Amino acid sequence: MNSFKNTKKQGDMGLGSAVFHFTNLGQTVSIPLTDSQDYDLVVEINDSLKKVQIKTCNFKRKYFEVNLSVKGGNRTSSGKIKKFNNTNCDYLFIVVNQSEKYLIPTKELKAQCNLVLGPKYQKYLIK
Repeated sequence: MNSFKNTKKQGDMGLGSAVFHFTNLGQTVSIPLTDSQDYDLVVEINDSLKKVQIKTCNFKRKYFEVNLSVKGGNRTSSGKIKKFNNTNCDYLFIVVNQSEKYLIPTKELKAQCNLVLGPKYQKYLIK
């Protein structure tokens, strides 16, 4: 993944990567007008609308670790942490680097703050 000094630009790259992925599969993609909801895209998958949240990461210990919570910004009150709720969207699209992307059904997630992309999640790696 490119090293972005601005997290907004890193998020833009993640959004662009997800839009490309879904449109390349011939799926209809809608981008919400605002960013106050708990998802970043609405995608028509198998004639059903699905909410997709996009995350990017570049932090790695043994495996890459994705921060799922939101700190500050327009999504939380000042100084509060908003934990990830797996019922607010249908899929989590994760961009680890230019060639590694995951599409994980959120019903498979129990994590609320951090997600370690270890062997358990390899079946969701997009090839």
